[in-house]
Amino acid sequence: MTTEGSDMEEKKATFIKTLNGFTGDASLYRLSPKLKVEPSWEGDFEGEFEYVVVSATVAMFSGSETYIFPSDENGEVVDWGELEGSFRGALDHKEALAGAGYSLEGG
Repeated sequence: MTTEGSDMEEKKATFIKTLNGFTGDASLYRLSPKLKVEPSWEGDFEGEFEYVVVSATVAMFSGSETYIFPSDENGEVVDWGELEGSFRGALDHKEALAGAGYSLEGG
């Protein structure tokens, strides 16, 4: 899956709220401009997402991981496919958002 956005426009992620119901630390962020996702293979999800959930947790068999998922404005994940910026090896929302091309406002 690939993401793309305008190089002319600064990409910002704004913290909305901390989310319950996740293992580890999960938060909802609003992205400006929206994250555009194109499928990398047939059947993959695609769309433009204004909101994402970033989840940082320690998984039993793979260790530390920070994943980004597309969501609605309430923090409900709309697809469990990890977005660009997701990574293993650390617990860091700011790093994951930077990997997706967004700077964290106030961070």
